[in-house]
Amino acid sequence: MSNTSNPKPKEKGERMDSDHNNLHAPYTPGSKHKFEGWPILWILIAIFLIAAVLWYTGAAPYLIKWLAGK
Repeated sequence: MSNTSNPKPKEKGERMDSDHNNLHAPYTPGSKHKFEGWPILWILIAIFLIAAVLWYTGAAPYLIKWLAGK
């Protein structure tokens, strides 16, 4: 950290963390990737909940017959 009496640091990396000094470091392919499948998961959960409600209320056979007739 810089001193209030001397706001300019002696070295360039003095004010920055060590990871900021390596901005041009090569990309590491072994890094952990973020899971990007949440929208698909939410769609599957919604379809399952709708199907469960239709099955529970007894409307599923009528819906299947209606879809087969189209």
